[in-house]
Amino acid sequence: MNLPANFPFKKVMITVVSVVIVIALIITGVTVAVNGKAANATVDVEQVSNISTQYWGDQSSTYGNATSDFVQELYPDKEKAISKIFVKEGDTVKIGDTLLQYDTTKLQLKVESKELEEKKKKYELEQAEKELTKLQNTAPYVEPVIPEPEPEPTPTPVPESQAELYTEITEHSKPFKGAGTEEDPYVFLCTEDAVLTKGFLLKLLGVTDPRATPTPTPTPSAEPTAQPSEAPTATPQPTVTPEPTAEPTTAPTEAPTPAPIEPTEAPTPAPIEPTEAPTVSGMAWFKQMTFTKTNETGGESVPTPEPDFTLPDGPFVARFEVHEQDNENLPLVKGWQMDGDKISAGFFNEVISEPDDIQMPDLSNADPGISYDTGGSMYTAEELQQMIADKKQQIQDLKLNVKQAAHDLEKAKLDLENATIKSTVNGVVKSLTDLDTAMSTSSPFLVVSGGDGFYITASLNESLLGKVHVGDTVMASSWENGQMYEAEIVQISDFPNDNSNYYYDGSSNPNSSTYQFTARIADADGLKNGMGLDITLQAASDNASNAIYLFKAYIRSDDGGKYVLKVGDDNRVHKTYIKTGKTIYNQYLEIKSDTLTEEDYVAFPYGTSAIDGAKANGMEENTDENDGIDARGLDA
Repeated sequence: MNLPANFPFKKVMITVVSVVIVIALIITGVTVAVNGKAANATVDVEQVSNISTQYWGDQSSTYGNATSDFVQELYPDKEKAISKIFVKEGDTVKIGDTLLQYDTTKLQLKVESKELEEKKKKYELEQAEKELTKLQNTAPYVEPVIPEPEPEPTPTPVPESQAELYTEITEHSKPFKGAGTEEDPYVFLCTEDAVLTKGFLLKLLGVTDPRATPTPTPTPSAEPTAQPSEAPTATPQPTVTPEPTAEPTTAPTEAPTPAPIEPTEAPTPAPIEPTEAPTVSGMAWFKQMTFTKTNETGGESVPTPEPDFTLPDGPFVARFEVHEQDNENLPLVKGWQMDGDKISAGFFNEVISEPDDIQMPDLSNADPGISYDTGGSMYTAEELQQMIADKKQQIQDLKLNVKQAAHDLEKAKLDLENATIKSTVNGVVKSLTDLDTAMSTSSPFLVVSGGDGFYITASLNESLLGKVHVGDTVMASSWENGQMYEAEIVQISDFPNDNSNYYYDGSSNPNSSTYQFTARIADADGLKNGMGLDITLQAASDNASNAIYLFKAYIRSDDGGKYVLKVGDDNRVHKTYIKTGKTIYNQYLEIKSDTLTEEDYVAFPYGTSAIDGAKANGMEENTDENDGIDARGLDA
């Protein structure tokens, strides 16, 4: 922005500073107002114990009939073995007398079996839940985008081989590198089927070929004298060398020797010209013997040209390598090494050193966009959705299996606990038969008939097994006379009823089994035999005595979750988040977190004064006379 030269720049700065100050004052004012409102606000509070209740379990209703001639019948059970019977036919018994004792060994094994079955079902459920989590976290398969092929890089040219390739290594083979030492051996380029000659091995080991030892040549005199040959007789005769004379003689000095032979016709090697005495070394003789061939026309042998290289006398160390394409600049295929000093050979097939002229590709800086991970998903989004739906259904079925296994375990434990059967009536043992007869006729083997008082015979749902026990109290009301009766459960059947045509309140599954129970009414005034009764059972809850159920009006929610306005140490209410559970009586919500106890105070979280930081009012006014009365004036 270009301002005119005479523009009052100081006025612009004053305007900007003024706007900033006004904004700061507004923010400060709002903050002070809010804090001041919270500091001056006062809100009424109530102790949690006054606005909460306890839960002792669900109530269940059923229907039964009153009878004055209740009979206790015991049927044989294939899964139970009786260890002892304490009564006989005709005995008088009272309620609580022991009738018989079952063998607990088999019952204990049944409990252990049901425990293992429950653990198995729980494990299957845990595995299914893990598989569901894995499926939910699996990314669907996406068809990859195939990039356009990049032009192939120009291959690095391989230098031509400079070493001679050997199929036969002799003492004249020339290594392409090395000094023959253990640290720097001679290196030969050879084929896989290369052979080593004897001459090379002798050089390697530092041994002189015996054939290379020269024949000593006599020193001729001033005038040569023909050497006499050996006598042609079977027994060789010694030859006497005549004294040289000034004139050469043609005949031997002694008679036994044959006539002298001219030097050119003697079978022994021709004498050397007397004009020069040549010196022939052993190595020269060996070369002459090795590099000599016969003229093709059958003439005299002529020496071949001497080689341009000969290995030095050993011992030395030699290395034999086979490379790709018979090129020493390409990777090594195999090889071996021989040490003439130690008379040893070592084979190898690893690359000892990389050729200096070959550029190996560097994989450390590979394209990070290329992934070689094969653990990705191969399922499309539709397939994953279907698999997740199927897994959720499987989890629901497994949860039912876990519940059934827990129910079976509970029943097995009840059988073990009730291994001792006691009388549930005051009466007489009417009959006692053997188990085989009772089993074949499907009749009770022990019958106790009672004649005093009234009993209620009804049924309960299998879901209440383990929650309703012998000795629990039930309430019964008569439709006919309108009176209430208290009864004590004296027996719960071990077997389900043949049919489930019993009344229930709808809180249980109608497709589940029912079990008959009997309760004795102590005060049966007004009852008649066969009178119908409505029965209410109280099912115990596992955590009934520990949980707090707070009146729902004192719980509020925001983006952070559910919370209460709890009084802190500064005597002011503060927003405290809680975890909640199930609802009972449609009015109270279970508090599952440890942030709230019955001794704490909370405020009603609605209204102009119900703000974080408001001062608590009414903590001193809560006395014992208010116990049991909630903030609405209703019984808790």
